[in-house]
Amino acid sequence: MKKYLIILVLLLSACTKFEPQLATQSIFYEDAAVQLSPLMVYSRPEKPHYGPLSALFYPYHVTQTMSDGKDWGKLVGKNVWQNWTSLQVFPSMVFDERLVYRGLEDALFTARSRGYDLVVVGFVPYLYLGHTMDDSAVTLQVKIYETKHGQMVCSFEQSGRVAKRMDDDFILIKREHRMPDSAFFQIVQEIATDMAVPLTSWARYENTNKGIIAGLSAAMADADRPRMQAYTPVQQEPTMATKKIQAMSQKSKQSPTTIAPPKANSINLAVQFDVDSATIKPESYKLLNELGKALTSAKLKNKSIIIAGHTDSDSTAEYNLKLSKDRANGVKKYLVDKFPISATRIATTGFGESRPLVPNNTKYNKLLNRRVQVSITP
Repeated sequence: MKKYLIILVLLLSACTKFEPQLATQSIFYEDAAVQLSPLMVYSRPEKPHYGPLSALFYPYHVTQTMSDGKDWGKLVGKNVWQNWTSLQVFPSMVFDERLVYRGLEDALFTARSRGYDLVVVGFVPYLYLGHTMDDSAVTLQVKIYETKHGQMVCSFEQSGRVAKRMDDDFILIKREHRMPDSAFFQIVQEIATDMAVPLTSWARYENTNKGIIAGLSAAMADADRPRMQAYTPVQQEPTMATKKIQAMSQKSKQSPTTIAPPKANSINLAVQFDVDSATIKPESYKLLNELGKALTSAKLKNKSIIIAGHTDSDSTAEYNLKLSKDRANGVKKYLVDKFPISATRIATTGFGESRPLVPNNTKYNKLLNRRVQVSITP
């Protein structure tokens, strides 16, 4: 028996969570895990959305009384935004820590005036930080609204906890339950990851020919709908946000604001390129093959498309503009060479670094910005 215990101790000593001792008990450390409540989904879209979406993130509003509630709200909002950015929940996501949540109408007005499709607001009804000495617990509520009409798109709520546990004494070995240095951060990350699941099934990055066909078909339907409705305007009672816009316009004595043209209908295809190059990464070949199958399908074989190239912010604007056009042409050449697609069906353009999905402040973000966008020709 003694022999087996010695072998066990030697094996455990190879583990970074084990501290072997000769004169006293050896200690095995077990990190405390995050315990999550079931994710409450109060509202979510029934059908997927295939076009690119941009979202403005507000710092979270801590509703419980805290002296430094605004600072904690900024930290929560930034952590959720970083998590969703890494998961590519939306193509374009911006977190502005200077914003202060003063109500839904104000948030909608701000996001709409900045040109965002969505506004993401969050609340922290409960926050307790025990650090390494006690339990830590957080409850988050997230609400997402589309800015055009102010309708709620999604609404989630979830709680998380890291519990402090008593140590276990096994005579020869003692197990200590170790609290993480930042239980708060781990809880927020776990909750954000859970909440991202229903969102990624709604705002899709398509990678199959069936999904691409469905996405571009939806884009064609969306492109037709505004033109059919443009001739039958409906008089509606102005919303609070509309009244605010009118009041600000009168106050500043400016001419009526010109309505911007609608965004191009397109789908998100994460075609990736090497740095400073128009060379398509081999891992994107499968995706382009799916695009080729979609463009030769019965639904899309007679449709023309536009391929737009994009770059990160490295190098000069002039160089990036040329590189983006080269990347679009590279994708076109791949499709024409590999599939029975006429070159006249595909137009190409480049936007350089002018339309990033995410800020060009990290290596990962720059990778996301090196891409192409596929649109149906209106």
